[in-house]
Amino acid sequence: MDKPFKTYNQQLKILRTRNLNIPNGSKALRILRRENYYNIINGYKDIFLDKGYATDRFKDGTSFDDIYALYSFDRNLRSILLKYILRLESSLKTKIAYRFSEKYPSNFSCFDISNFRSNITSVTNLIAHISNDIKNNVETPRPGTQTSPFSHYLNVHKELPLWVLIKRLSLGETSYFYTALTDDLQLKVLNDIYTEYQQEYGLSPRKSAVINDTSSFSQMVKFVVTFRNLCAHGERMYDYIAKYKGRIPSIQFFFLDPSPRFNSKVVDVVRVLGLFLMKSDYKSLLKELSIEIKSLSDELPQSTMNAVLIKAGFSKNWKSDLMLPRRQLID
Repeated sequence: MDKPFKTYNQQLKILRTRNLNIPNGSKALRILRRENYYNIINGYKDIFLDKGYATDRFKDGTSFDDIYALYSFDRNLRSILLKYILRLESSLKTKIAYRFSEKYPSNFSCFDISNFRSNITSVTNLIAHISNDIKNNVETPRPGTQTSPFSHYLNVHKELPLWVLIKRLSLGETSYFYTALTDDLQLKVLNDIYTEYQQEYGLSPRKSAVINDTSSFSQMVKFVVTFRNLCAHGERMYDYIAKYKGRIPSIQFFFLDPSPRFNSKVVDVVRVLGLFLMKSDYKSLLKELSIEIKSLSDELPQSTMNAVLIKAGFSKNWKSDLMLPRRQLID
């Protein structure tokens, strides 16, 4: 079916015929000019629709401001999570580079296929990705100009340590790199992260919780990559459920006791971040989430707000559910 062009005023007229209350037409026009009808209405209308109609009709009492409030909440949620996912990314990259370079200190060791797992095809693809990153980011030195640290190492030192190269990798490529590591290095990286987590929260050692969980950890990182991409590309996130090959991945929060059920939703991203962040950063994350949830709850009817939280995976007592981990006993 054709979708002919509609002026902003025509867009508002259509919304009114669909039972949407627009208390301030001038304000709505300013928002549409700035944000785009498709992004706001098509992106966030579903939770406000009356399911008793075959065509789009909004529930009685729904306003344009309600939809825009949810749109703004989701945008702010993406911004908050991206900020802390970048800290997760930095921590993971640092530990991978350290452990890999510790075991393989020779120059360009990350290009030696024998330093990875035996899956030749996947490792070859990984090395090809790294090679492309180098080709795309090397600068030719020019008199009187300063090159990036990346180019400096190649041009001056004739080497490219992994701790320099890994900064150029995306989180997705970093996740792939971790999966390609040999078992001993995967475990060392995970132990480094888990040890920091224990120290941050003053937890007693639970070594057995880590030994066999590198597979679950790999899936955790892959899961976060999905949400990082949603954040980076401005996609609707609050009700997103990450699936791989049509299924929710089987992930255990091995660092939490008891382990909450994993539903592959926004709330699970918050829990994963808890493993990586400093205690102060995790507190700040929860505080920022609380502010945004409170702001949205002031705008929406209680029933709609409850539906939003459920879709995001937050329970009624989400604050206590996501509290800092409690002290654990030695196994």
